[in-house]
Amino acid sequence: MIILLKRLNIIIALILLFLAFGIIKFKNNLSHEQVNTFNVDAIVVLTGGKGERIIEGYNQIKNSKQEKLFISGVDNTFNSEVVLVNILNFDQNIVESSIDVGYLSKNTYENALETRYWALENKVKSILLITSDLHMQRAEFLFNQLSGLKIIPFAVSNKDSVIPFEKLLEEYIKLIVSKLVFIKKYEI
Repeated sequence: MIILLKRLNIIIALILLFLAFGIIKFKNNLSHEQVNTFNVDAIVVLTGGKGERIIEGYNQIKNSKQEKLFISGVDNTFNSEVVLVNILNFDQNIVESSIDVGYLSKNTYENALETRYWALENKVKSILLITSDLHMQRAEFLFNQLSGLKIIPFAVSNKDSVIPFEKLLEEYIKLIVSKLVFIKKYEI
């Protein structure tokens, strides 16, 4: 029994060590660089945060040659034209001609699928993917697995605040689970 407890303690210690090194690697891989030039068919923004991602997507479409912006994962109570034009002060012509809003997805997995269908309808092959730096690794992984698009990541960083350890751990675990699901799915 004592040998079994020692082995169990060793296994638990190894798991904790694996998690610790994984979190450190995950934290070090948070993207703090933003792409200055890109050649894509469209810009895709994943909702979340305080609207800074949507504002960044709008700034990118306004200041580039892009003519398509897709905002994925919008709550179905969101009146896009009212919020984008009246609250965020986006140009109404840009909103009407260039911005599409997706209301179907509730998580990152569904964001990738919703974007895939939107991209097929709009003949889009490559995107600038905008989300938070904490979310980017998982979003980029899932989009690469599910969307069939060429992805260029553009992480919006909240440099003014410290990332709470719980959020870092949560996002790291979600990344691991996402990878395990796809390893299991394609294992034959």
